[in-house]
Amino acid sequence: MDELRKTERTRIRRLHERGSYDMELAHAILDAGWLCHIAYVIDGTPYCTPTLYWREGDRVYWHGSSASKMLRAQKAGDIEVCLTVTHVDALVLARSGFHSSARYRSLMLIGCPEIVGDEAEKDRMLSVFIDRLWPGRSAEVRPASPQELKATTLLGMDISEGAAKVSSG
Repeated sequence: MDELRKTERTRIRRLHERGSYDMELAHAILDAGWLCHIAYVIDGTPYCTPTLYWREGDRVYWHGSSASKMLRAQKAGDIEVCLTVTHVDALVLARSGFHSSARYRSLMLIGCPEIVGDEAEKDRMLSVFIDRLWPGRSAEVRPASPQELKATTLLGMDISEGAAKVSSG
């Protein structure tokens, strides 16, 4: 896929000239960072959780405690999420506060994550995560214990519906 799927939910409306649906740009924004925010609604209440993430191919992954509200809800049934990543590259100071702004790269993805249930794949992806943060580190740490793996839920989501927005200059 060369482009993110553009939908009414992801169509850039304001400053659309800064918007992009280019998959290569989406990958670059994801690969440049570590922290994302994941928004979701459970029982009519909105939540937004910051978490570390990583990308492999056209999927983005994150993990958390199996006891967390979002991960328990995901086990009970499919919930849709909105994942965002933003990099503030510079602040722009103007003569007026109104015209002051920021140079940024941002990405919004919408999708329904899937739990990675296969233990071997889960263990492999957690090693990919550790090596993403600290290259080569997964070979230096002890393997995750069965109890640690049980306490951790791993989610993966296709990078398919979304939009990027970039202000550079």
